[in-house]
Amino acid sequence: MTTIYKDGEFVEENWTRADAETGTSVAGNALVSQSLFLEAAEDYLGRDGETAVLVEAGDDVEKLAPYLGRLAYVAVDFPSFADGRGFSAARVLREQIGYQGDIRAAGKYILDQVPLARRCGVSSFEISKPEVLKALKAGEWPEVTKYLQPVGTVDEMPVGTRPWARRSFRDVAVAAE
Repeated sequence: MTTIYKDGEFVEENWTRADAETGTSVAGNALVSQSLFLEAAEDYLGRDGETAVLVEAGDDVEKLAPYLGRLAYVAVDFPSFADGRGFSAARVLREQIGYQGDIRAAGKYILDQVPLARRCGVSSFEISKPEVLKALKAGEWPEVTKYLQPVGTVDEMPVGTRPWARRSFRDVAVAAE
């Protein structure tokens, strides 16, 4: 069982990771790497159980476009907290391809990256680090309210004269009446 954080709640899910050995014969819900999935997409989608795809760092997520409506979710791997390619993959899925389904962060991200991943379109988190689980259960949310890159998934306003500087609407003080 894996702990998933989504919409402020924790749920336990059970997905079997398919590999080259198990292939499409994996039983139940299967999480498949993008490279394996693209080799036999229709076979994975036609078996019993739901199918989700794991996008690894460096994968071209645009190749998933024809299948996105039939996937349970797309997991984006963060192989290291210092590797930002997961953020880029999530943004391409949301902003360029228009994927409306669940994008799940998986791997070795840290708590400080959770709000930033949400800005990029990630909607759920597979939690593998106990310190991230503990902090989220304690209600910690290290929100950043000023950004240097605009995204298309969050309502923001420009800051000053720099067109690339943004501020969250949550950061604007409300005048008292």
